Amino acid sequence: MVVLIGGMVVVAVTMVLRLGGLNGSEKAPAPVGAAEFSLPVGAEVVTVGRGPGEVLILTRDAAGAETLRIFDAGSGAEKSATPVTRE
Repeated sequence: MVVLIGGMVVVAVTMVLRLGGLNGSEKAPAPVGAAEFSLPVGAEVVTVGRGPGEVLILTRDAAGAETLRIFDAGSGAEKSATPVTRE
């Protein structure tokens, strides 16, 4: 019975540590300072994500081609545009 209780405590502590419940190291992402992001005419936003200091926007054009665009979160300037191909 003691081994069973000890095992449950170890599992609970491991889950808390893995999920970051005790270390408090995870900070909220910095707010986006850019007022707007410029996309090509006709580009449809598929999804939006965040990275450290970046905003990622997946767009689809009228022909169906998708592009992953990375913008600076502070200025809104486009850093890169990478075509996405699906297999």
